[in-house]
Amino acid sequence: MNRTIRWGLWTIVVIAILWTGVWFGARWWLGNTVHKSIADLSATNGTTVECPNEAIGGWPFQLTITCGDGLAVALPDGGKLTSAKAHGEGSVFNPRQLDFRFAAPITYTTPDGRRFDLVANELAASIGFSNNRANRLALKTSDLAATGPLAGGTEGKLTIGRGDLLLSRVAERPDDADIAATIDGLGVAVGNTTLTPVPVRLTLAATLAEADMATAGPAALAGWKAAGGKLALHRLAAELGGATLTLTGEGTVSETGLVEAEGKVTGRDLNALAIAAAAGGRSLTPEVAGLVMGFVFMGTAADDGGRSIGLKVADGVVSANGREIARIAPLF
Repeated sequence: MNRTIRWGLWTIVVIAILWTGVWFGARWWLGNTVHKSIADLSATNGTTVECPNEAIGGWPFQLTITCGDGLAVALPDGGKLTSAKAHGEGSVFNPRQLDFRFAAPITYTTPDGRRFDLVANELAASIGFSNNRANRLALKTSDLAATGPLAGGTEGKLTIGRGDLLLSRVAERPDDADIAATIDGLGVAVGNTTLTPVPVRLTLAATLAEADMATAGPAALAGWKAAGGKLALHRLAAELGGATLTLTGEGTVSETGLVEAEGKVTGRDLNALAIAAAAGGRSLTPEVAGLVMGFVFMGTAADDGGRSIGLKVADGVVSANGREIARIAPLF
């Protein structure tokens, strides 16, 4: 073997050893960051994440985390989301992001023990890390169906054609979370009744102040309000059958558990909704028909040709343009 070949082989061996050291360093950093993020999540709002039979691998260029015996996320209110298996993939060149896939069966169990089964063509999550903690969560799903018993025992079904949700923190507001979401093809059914006569598209942009406390369950909401917690709804829009409903405003929770909120909802082209429902062989449900009539009789003319209703929630009373339309119970 000539000298050039020997030097080439030794160079390859040295590079492989050095790269292996780099990979194990990235592997340690990722495992430590993930475990610290889970511990912080549990400490700040009581959400626990279990990944039995965890395995971290992916050498030489990938970083992977596999929960061989399933993934379980227990929420502060007693609800629980489980997946038969979860597998996350990242790159050693960018260990600050993990992309997860979840395997069926996927279930959500409510605090009172009711079970909902989730079936989807795609259900994925992307987690970003910064400063040794998770600071970004992006969820994506397509052709999702969630079915299970509602509180009264009737079967309920939620369907989503495509959905995207992004939760992110920024350095200047580490305790707040910016929220952006888009849901296409939303459908809701209770028993044999379809509450959405045509598929709905939802878009959301909001900021949740003191996010960790807000998601820690009803018992933490009083402290959340005292810490300056509030939800700023920049825009929530529902598009259905050519009609559009847009809601903006702010809300929080009083020390006695009552929702406090004020905003405005604007309806545009509402006549198109009945036309679209009839074209699809359906009729408006009483709830949707009542909503349309509410804009007709209570709404005021908006600048863009729609009709607006001012909403206010105070002391458990929901008012529309100053008229009481409903009462809501305290959250705790």
